[in-house]
Amino acid sequence: MIKYNIREPADKEISKSINLMYTAFNRTPPEDIKAEEKIWKALIEGEIGKFLISEVKGKIIGVGGVFIFEKVSSFGYMAVLQEYRGKGIGTEIFRNLLEIANKMNCEAKILYASKLGEPIYKKFGFKRRFYGEMYQLPIQSQQLGIADNEVSILNRIPEWVLTLDKESMGFDRTNYLNLRIKLGAKILTIENEGYGLLANKRLGPLIATNSNVASQIITRGIELGADHMIIANHRYFPKRIFKLFNLTELEDMTCVKMILGKEIKEKLDLLYAIGTFAKG
Repeated sequence: MIKYNIREPADKEISKSINLMYTAFNRTPPEDIKAEEKIWKALIEGEIGKFLISEVKGKIIGVGGVFIFEKVSSFGYMAVLQEYRGKGIGTEIFRNLLEIANKMNCEAKILYASKLGEPIYKKFGFKRRFYGEMYQLPIQSQQLGIADNEVSILNRIPEWVLTLDKESMGFDRTNYLNLRIKLGAKILTIENEGYGLLANKRLGPLIATNSNVASQIITRGIELGADHMIIANHRYFPKRIFKLFNLTELEDMTCVKMILGKEIKEKLDLLYAIGTFAKG
């Protein structure tokens, strides 16, 4: 039986933890790992996120995170190196993260699980909400043949964006969204109708009042270098988006949103893309 220790990572261990997360899912770590490290540290310093690692004799073998938004906690970045799976390590990290959320009096808990992780979370009582798929965007934007509203790029988040985001998500993410802008994400908006966040070539979250607005934000995002987005696969999502854009589904990048606890009053008809599924 492996003797392992679960604790918060030291500053110097954060980049190693990020590398582990990518390695565990056979993905290539980002070229600028420092940018990702900066986000993790800002989440910790802003008391939005907490991370835990599992280590054996100084070697990090697992990682996980929890993020607090009012009375809602979101879990993610769950990963265990393949050679250490099946030993209860990921389950124990998650159990400790749940304890953190409970101490913060969180009434609802959400996460985006991989196919591998879904059975684990079911054992804790989480229930499936909807699937999400990552899609590659076309290299060039397309002529949409719809009324063209001006898409603005802002360096701050206006109040109407925060209201729209809260209406869609069912809880307040003000601190998190402001943090992402502070760290260099671009916010693309059509005033009072929709917004999208662009960072690390990913467009999302994308929340809009209708598909025309969403399509124009996607088009502007492509022009600014966006190459992928994560589409929430729910019954309100307009299939028209697939007719307007040549989207390529990326293999093994499926996630499933799962919920535990108090019901969250989402408005999925506004939700066109999630930011990241931070899956595990």
